[in-house]
Amino acid sequence: MSLRPTPSVLSATIAALLLSWQAQAQAQAQAQAQAQTPADAAAVTTTKEKQEAAPAPIVNVVSERQTNRIDRQVYDIKNDASTSGASVGDVLNNVPSVNVDPNGTVRLRGSERVTVLVDGKPTAQMQGENRAAAINALPAENYESVQVINNPGAEFGNEAGGGPILNLISRRYTKPGGNGSVASNLGPAGRKNAFATGSYSAGYASVNGSFNYRRDGNESDTDSMRERIDPVTGSVSRLHQSSQRSGLTDFIQGGVGGRYNYNERDTLTGSLSLNKRGNDARTSEHLSDFGTGSTALSDYLTRRTASGDAINHELVSGWERRFNTDGESLKVDLRHSSNNSNTDTAALYQPITLPLVAAPVLRNYTQNVENRVRLTDLSSDYSGKVGAGFLTAGGRWQRTRQSSDYRYLFLDTGALDTRRSNLFELAQDVTAAYATYEQPLNALWSFKGGMRVEHTELELDQVSTAVQASNRYTNYLPSLFLTYKLDQFTNLRLSYADRISRPSAGDLNPFVNYASEYSISSGNPRLLPVRLHSLELGYETKIKGLMPASLRGYLRHEADVITERRSFVSPSTLLTSKVNEGDRSAGGVEFSIMAMIPPNMKWNGMALPSIRFMFNGNWGFVEQDRLGLLGPTGEKRRTPSLGLQGGAQWSITPDDTLTFMTFRQGRQLSGEGYRDPFSMVNLALEHKFSPRLSLNVRANDVLRGTDQHYRVDTDILRDRTDVSVHQRRLYVGLRYSFGGVTGNDAVRNALQAAGVNPDSQVAKDAMRMMQGQQSKSEPADKKPEEKK
Repeated sequence: MSLRPTPSVLSATIAALLLSWQAQAQAQAQAQAQAQTPADAAAVTTTKEKQEAAPAPIVNVVSERQTNRIDRQVYDIKNDASTSGASVGDVLNNVPSVNVDPNGTVRLRGSERVTVLVDGKPTAQMQGENRAAAINALPAENYESVQVINNPGAEFGNEAGGGPILNLISRRYTKPGGNGSVASNLGPAGRKNAFATGSYSAGYASVNGSFNYRRDGNESDTDSMRERIDPVTGSVSRLHQSSQRSGLTDFIQGGVGGRYNYNERDTLTGSLSLNKRGNDARTSEHLSDFGTGSTALSDYLTRRTASGDAINHELVSGWERRFNTDGESLKVDLRHSSNNSNTDTAALYQPITLPLVAAPVLRNYTQNVENRVRLTDLSSDYSGKVGAGFLTAGGRWQRTRQSSDYRYLFLDTGALDTRRSNLFELAQDVTAAYATYEQPLNALWSFKGGMRVEHTELELDQVSTAVQASNRYTNYLPSLFLTYKLDQFTNLRLSYADRISRPSAGDLNPFVNYASEYSISSGNPRLLPVRLHSLELGYETKIKGLMPASLRGYLRHEADVITERRSFVSPSTLLTSKVNEGDRSAGGVEFSIMAMIPPNMKWNGMALPSIRFMFNGNWGFVEQDRLGLLGPTGEKRRTPSLGLQGGAQWSITPDDTLTFMTFRQGRQLSGEGYRDPFSMVNLALEHKFSPRLSLNVRANDVLRGTDQHYRVDTDILRDRTDVSVHQRRLYVGLRYSFGGVTGNDAVRNALQAAGVNPDSQVAKDAMRMMQGQQSKSEPADKKPEEKK
């Protein structure tokens, strides 16, 4: 039977949590020894034993808090001084073992098969080719934390990647009364962004809205040398290509949402969001075909100008019923999202040298590409206590409709180029059911086991060439999590999960796409999903009860790997296609540690700076089958990789905070080649003019370390591609908060650290009480801007 904390006890706990890091850790142990109200238990945990057996860290570079999740790590981003004006990609680079390259490609422990969810659900703008652009455009201000789920449990589907999951948690707007903030940042060469959000909460209802504008983009230079090796004579033909790409794009987003507690048991939620992203870009290319000699046989320039936009919308509705039993609830969630992208490209050729025989066809053209994604997701989830444990079960129906329409028109005649134009349509329905059961076995052991069953029906139609295909398959995906509590601050965790990773629409489209007369690509409608098996053993502790640290070893195996195959269809034309060939294995060790020098600490009478640190790394290997002309050769390709991340926040003064973040991403195998390591260093400075107004300065890629180097080396092909990305720049902006009570966020964080649901009525009463106590404790002559 849970006991309701009295206001005096709760207030004392909160006050203690706000004093220092050490007081916070001690108060967490005290709070875990107390029971919670039934309402809190429904949102946080179900039993006292589960609290003791299953703590998982929520951390950012400045603090560490506790929640009761056995299968994930949670990283707080809303209090990061570098968040203002940053994109989702910027802040993901601060999350341990996560890297986002300048192209928007997300990797977790080196794997690109990463599912990105928003509040645990898929969305159209995170599907396929849309995701990279969205990652670099969506504002980090929209989200409060990132959940890293390396071994997803049965409750998670296999959308948009199928491997480990990054779950973006949207900001909650539940503070009493009206609250909001506005921010604006300026960068070089016309770059700028602005953000505004507001909410109002009273009684049983709350409403919120947000607006974002961003104008940004990267310039890049690419240089590549391709060598074709004749398998008979051994002669080498060389093709050199260089290009420069530039262009700023606009991103506009608006959204509104609300929550209504119909009664003490039923809650209705809904939201609508719209955004529009530009697709403008300019590219200049220089291509030289040397053949087997030293003088260019073909030499020409290409200038491309692209314009267009991508429009995304998402409509979400939900209902939750809470029952009398602790933690028992039923949730129904319906959401529909779409992304419609249109790009018009004009290509103009300028011949320099062309041979009299076998010259490439150079005809100026205009290209129109329309990509559409529509995703409908209906899910229901039940949670309740069964026996000594906790059962979660549910079902999902998901419908995806995608189409890609490519139209090429010759500029001189306006005629359609049927060789390059095509229409491709994909229809996919996934029906799933799952169940998980979590139970503390005793004071030391707890487990969570689950099974997910997914049935997939896939229909493909390459309309232009009348190529049709279909596939139907059912997958049974188990997961298991075990936790052993070594002491008050230390846990051992073992987890295992099976996943699948479905091929994307681009992987499945069989039509041949021409990048140039020398480079073409196509998908494969017969591709099967990749099957992934993942095992992890982790050690989590707090050094001296204060410094969170973890060490994790992991193994991952992939079967039916979707691999890029490169082959020459003519002496000068290289075809890149997709096949299920070979296996891939990966493993490694991941470590993380956080520490801080508390405020006002002295050593030998000297005051030490108040700094909070984060350092983590991932040493691993990737091994995959080597491919030859006829498929796997029986040999293995293997490369070790070392990834490092580090950061610190220095409270220079009560009003000035300096943030330093850096990462190094190790070498990665890619198809038949690899990508060399690269790194990035970012700085951010926040100065508070008052508790509501702050100045934010952010410097990206200070040392210009994000250049990308790709290499391919096979029996018939050597390819070197170097990409220089120009993203070193400085942003300066202001942020202003209005409404509410200054310091409310700290109180909410302390409540959550104590294991109390900040959205519960008990927590809201405690926050009002703490605000009153803080106001009474302020000296009468203290200046308003000094109140924190």
